[in-house]
Amino acid sequence: MTVVLLLLSSLCAFGQDTIVVSPNREVLHSSMIGAGWANVLDTYLSPYNYKGTDFRIQRETQRMTTLWNGRVSNQSLIDVNACVNENHVGNIDEYAGGIRYSQGWFYNFADGNIVNPVERSASRWNFAAGLAASGYLGVVYIDRSGNNPAQAKADIMMDATAMATYDMRIAGHHYLWRYQFAIPLMGIAFSPNYGQSYYEAFVLGNSDHNVLFAYPGNMPSMRHRLTLDIPIRRYTLRLGYVAQFNQSTFNHLKYHSWTHDLVIGFNKYLYRK
Repeated sequence: MTVVLLLLSSLCAFGQDTIVVSPNREVLHSSMIGAGWANVLDTYLSPYNYKGTDFRIQRETQRMTTLWNGRVSNQSLIDVNACVNENHVGNIDEYAGGIRYSQGWFYNFADGNIVNPVERSASRWNFAAGLAASGYLGVVYIDRSGNNPAQAKADIMMDATAMATYDMRIAGHHYLWRYQFAIPLMGIAFSPNYGQSYYEAFVLGNSDHNVLFAYPGNMPSMRHRLTLDIPIRRYTLRLGYVAQFNQSTFNHLKYHSWTHDLVIGFNKYLYRK
């Protein structure tokens, strides 16, 4: 029996040397950078849309766990973006960006393995779904004089998230497509009230409904990511597209940040002892 388990746990991750590991010991690390297009509106600062260039960095770790007979995987994702925009006449600049950190837990369906489906799953298609806890901290700044040139962004949310992979085989090589989306379900978010300055809120202490319950009715947002893993000798190149539609309406103030980014990076499998 021991010999059989050892044989089943032998793998070669996208062309890496064969190595014997215990089941569910793979850890996938992925790093990506990219750039694209941004559209930002924040009526606390301006009634106009600002458009420009978005820059993005993502760092991801995935691993299988022993929960639910080994069917639950964990994902840790750090997402950082910064965009430089301008108004429709091109005479006022805007700078926006932030960082989101999330921890997600996925149930893998049909005995799949969403972390390393090429080596651990007999099916070309694999699906997983679950929940993620995420927190965001960011800022929007408009380069102009005024009492309130910047707007802080902060939220802590519980997200619904799902992932699908497809193992596309060409000439004996495995090209792995991976798609994931996340939808914020509920949580809390920060927002100044209409006409309220940060001086009033933080210096004078005059809070006015600044911490609010967030749900899809006042924060209809969605995040998408589509990637293709390409094996190159001992490494795996990852190409992808990231689309994020973050929106909210709090205290009669409207906000949206729509970004579309093309990203590139590398994957690497490690093995826990």
